[in-house]
Amino acid sequence: MDRLGGVHGARPDDRPEAYIPLPAGHRHPGSPAATVFDLVAATYDTARPGYPAAALARIGAECGLGPSSRVLEVGCGTGQATRALAASGCALRCLEPGHNLAALARRNLAAWPLVEVVETTFEAAGEPAEGYDAVVSATAFHWIDPRRSYAEATRVLRPEGHLVLLTNTQAAGGTEDAVAGEVQALHARLAPELGAWTFPTVEQVADRAGAGGDVAAVWTRVDRRLADPPAVDHLVEPPRVTTYPWLARHDTAAYLAMLGTHSSYALMDPGRRRRLFESVGRLVDEHLAGNVTKQYVCVLAVARRSPARRRPGQPA
Repeated sequence: MDRLGGVHGARPDDRPEAYIPLPAGHRHPGSPAATVFDLVAATYDTARPGYPAAALARIGAECGLGPSSRVLEVGCGTGQATRALAASGCALRCLEPGHNLAALARRNLAAWPLVEVVETTFEAAGEPAEGYDAVVSATAFHWIDPRRSYAEATRVLRPEGHLVLLTNTQAAGGTEDAVAGEVQALHARLAPELGAWTFPTVEQVADRAGAGGDVAAVWTRVDRRLADPPAVDHLVEPPRVTTYPWLARHDTAAYLAMLGTHSSYALMDPGRRRRLFESVGRLVDEHLAGNVTKQYVCVLAVARRSPARRRPGQPA
């Protein structure tokens, strides 16, 4: 999620489709918000939080990954989740359209000779049909038009292979809540285009994740949405969904660096962003003694490809 305090203009009881909107003015898959991370790749690599070890371990267990497995990762970034996948011994082909992100991923993953990082988008990659045992995407699948992404993912999966989606969703909790009111006042004065926000509770995130439906419906409730997703129950079986609440801890400098990697802030005028961050940093130092905790819920959805993909509306 790309905001300091939560979902702009949304309340915990808002409709699921309004859950995580794009930054103001960025409404389509080609949006600069989807590519801005490459401009801050080095900071992204060091400042962005990773994923709970239990969630990463579950991917390997759910998918039965091992040395004979072939895995396609969509949007590997700098390789934060990739390392855990590589540790299973599988052959990994990682797609990353950002030039700087891909270069850092190659450096970070150099110890695993079976990992290949390719500078391309999922849409342009032209991967072979039924070539992979798993397609994995960590906090990246939302940048692909869902009217294409799910069909393409299942096309390249072997029969009974797995589509794996992973994301960190911010939730209420953590010490940053203590300064949320003051931070919102700073936003209203220095960055009014970013709007107001609230966070759902950990329990609300878990309820949304576990409310059922196919994997596209689940992901619409917990992650960004660029377009209405199609029904995909003819492509994959109902997903197995697990949630992992966890806290990220930052000192003031690390906290501001992390914020700077989010598209809402990275797309701001640099001068206004500097003034905003200086003010936020003073709040953290004065009210939180220079240490912030942020509450996240990691959501993992694993959906097995149907043995024989059906046409929409065709009986199972």
